[in-house]
Amino acid sequence: MKQPSSAGFDGHDFNYPEESATYWLARLRLREGERLFLRGEFSHARYQSLNSYSAGEPTDALADLLIRPLRGSRNPFVAGNRRDGRGRAYLVEVRDAVPPAAGERRQPNTLYARPEGDAPIELLYRVYEPDRGLRLAGGAGLPRPRLRTADGSVLRDRAACGTVNDPDRRILVLTTPESQWAIATHAPGCDPETAPAVDPPRWKRFFNLDYARLGFALGCSEAAEEAHQQVPHEDRGGFYSNRDIRYLYAPLNRGHGPLLVVRAKMPTFPRTYRGARRMAGGQVRFWSLCSTEGPVTTRAEDCLADRQVPLSPGRRFTIVVSRPEDRPANAVRRCGVGWLRWALRGDAAGNPDFGFLIIRNMLAAPGFREAIQRIERSGSEREVMGAYFPRSSYSTKAQFERLGCPASG
Repeated sequence: MKQPSSAGFDGHDFNYPEESATYWLARLRLREGERLFLRGEFSHARYQSLNSYSAGEPTDALADLLIRPLRGSRNPFVAGNRRDGRGRAYLVEVRDAVPPAAGERRQPNTLYARPEGDAPIELLYRVYEPDRGLRLAGGAGLPRPRLRTADGSVLRDRAACGTVNDPDRRILVLTTPESQWAIATHAPGCDPETAPAVDPPRWKRFFNLDYARLGFALGCSEAAEEAHQQVPHEDRGGFYSNRDIRYLYAPLNRGHGPLLVVRAKMPTFPRTYRGARRMAGGQVRFWSLCSTEGPVTTRAEDCLADRQVPLSPGRRFTIVVSRPEDRPANAVRRCGVGWLRWALRGDAAGNPDFGFLIIRNMLAAPGFREAIQRIERSGSEREVMGAYFPRSSYSTKAQFERLGCPASG
């Protein structure tokens, strides 16, 4: 189940990717009576998971801490467990079946992967932030397939892949046609020079692709925003989103100001990059802020992961988003400020001033009430997240430099 062809990709073009993560995708079909198993080792990393999809929407997910290790092994992702042990093996079944409904019992170490219609099963294996000095898979390699056929024989590795691989190896990149994006940039109540961005930026939780697109099309006015909030918004995801993550997004435009200042409180998270001996807990497993081009290309420009963001007392942070030429001299770590590069090509569809931001909350702890995961209703983002909600405002290089070093204001 090797990765499909990625001709023309540079690691930034795959449905708003996170720079701290690596994704391996497989497309396959299981015939009647066939059973697919993946045997692997837990990586030395912040996070790993297996996810199944149908046309880019999540079907099911198996987070690392939910995977039971084989006898003699230990799961290093469980809080408190050793991360440096040698016994790290696991075995997962990929089942061509619909995931159990909420409250129903699911089989252990099972990823449910029934796609819609006649589509192939799509699997994504993710590894986030391998320990320092390790390669992309976190020192564990990729899971190896075993196929049990209808007659009971077992095929392994290449033989298994050759039997189940779908002949179409292309990656489905879910972009928005420029003609459809033009509707958003000329929507009612919007300034076509800056649409769909408004001042101050409007941060919204991502529920599904259709709902997000509708919000852009309805317009920029408060009335349009209220109307959008009344539309049913099912939490289906999209763009091959990770079911262990929930997202906030905000469109930007340099027409409102050449730089954006983002301030909020950082959730607690486990620090693993330097090879921590035991897995720590935290409010989230991973947090990041990414700058992208937008829905025409879904190309990521730059990301800041949680451990890369300087924090002040109270876990507060300040991040400046700008072009390199607009970067203030005090937008550096020693002044307590993170810096993120604004998309250099804008929306890559004729508006060089456009920008797009995405915040990720991964595996929010049950007691973290301010997580993005707790937002059930569009429009309640600020209310639910409290201090963790990103307060953001446009500014200029000169204005921000007047805050000094350390930057305060």
